[in-house]
Amino acid sequence: DYLCKPEDNIYNIDFTRFKIRDLETGTVLFEIAKPSASEHDEEDEDDSSELDVSAGRFVRYQFTPAFLRLRTVGATVEFTVGEKPVSNFRMIERHYFRDRLLKNFDFDFGFCIPSSRNTCEHIYEFPQLSEDLSKYL
Repeated sequence: DYLCKPEDNIYNIDFTRFKIRDLETGTVLFEIAKPSASEHDEEDEDDSSELDVSAGRFVRYQFTPAFLRLRTVGATVEFTVGEKPVSNFRMIERHYFRDRLLKNFDFDFGFCIPSSRNTCEHIYEFPQLSEDLSKYL
C-alpha cells in the first residue's frame, strides 16, 4: 500500500531513474530508467494503451545470494519536479521480503526547485548476517 494516492501528487514529482551499486567495487548491480518523453513518443506512436499511474512508484528486483555478503551499497534516485516549488519534500522507502517489512527509511529532501531534475544517493551499510539467516533469505 502507498502512503498517498497518485492524484495527491500536485507537484508532479516523477521518479525517473534508480540505480544500486556496490560502493567497494563500483559495480552497478541494478539500474532502471524511464524513457525520456521523446523516446516514449517514438516507441509508442501507435500504442493507445492506458498509462500505469503507479509506474515509478515502486521498484521490484531480485539479487543473487552474493548480494547478502556486500558491506556498503549506494542507491541513487533521480526525480523531476513539475512547475510548482516543493517546500518540504519527504520520501519514505520501504523494503519488503515476502510481504514482510524488513526496513523503513524516511528521507527529507527539503526544498525542490520547480521544473528541476534532482539526483540523490543514499548509502546503506549492511550488517553481517548469520549463515542461517542468509540461507533463509
